[in-house]
Amino acid sequence: MFHWTRYTSKELALVSIFSSLWVVSQLHLGTIIGALTHVHGVANRIVGWMLMLLLANMGGRFGMVTLMASVSALATRAIRRSFSLYSLTVGLGYSLGGLVFDALYFGLGTHENLSVKRVILASTVSGLVASAPYALFKLFSLGFFGFIAYVPSLAHSSVRGVIMSLMGSMVGLFVLPRVSGVS
Repeated sequence: MFHWTRYTSKELALVSIFSSLWVVSQLHLGTIIGALTHVHGVANRIVGWMLMLLLANMGGRFGMVTLMASVSALATRAIRRSFSLYSLTVGLGYSLGGLVFDALYFGLGTHENLSVKRVILASTVSGLVASAPYALFKLFSLGFFGFIAYVPSLAHSSVRGVIMSLMGSMVGLFVLPRVSGVS
């Protein structure tokens, strides 16, 4: 279930590769998709959650997804033009999303008996948790009454984020059989 032993060099290489894919997709695809659709976070959510599922399945142990999400979040925050509290808060959300995905993916059974229901649950809950630090940031920056006025927009953004996280995991389920023999 949960293994807190040292990572092998193969596992660290896998985390590094997947983190790099997430960072590059966010920096390049995210910029293009954001400019075309005016929807923020598409690459982070879809590509990120696809990579979470692939890494959890290929890596096979708790903690690798959390490490990948944290490394990716730190890397994308560090190379942005605006290294602000807002940016760090969003990055914290992706790290927490990875931790929750990890916990639900490995806490609800072995990765060998992968079920679509478990992936949907892990993606939905982790996608929602990824929005929590941003919601807290808005609460403290807007104040209570400003936050209450902002709740409809925040709810819309959170639902959109969960849907994109689910889409990423569904893409991951589609891709998984094609890459599972690669490790």
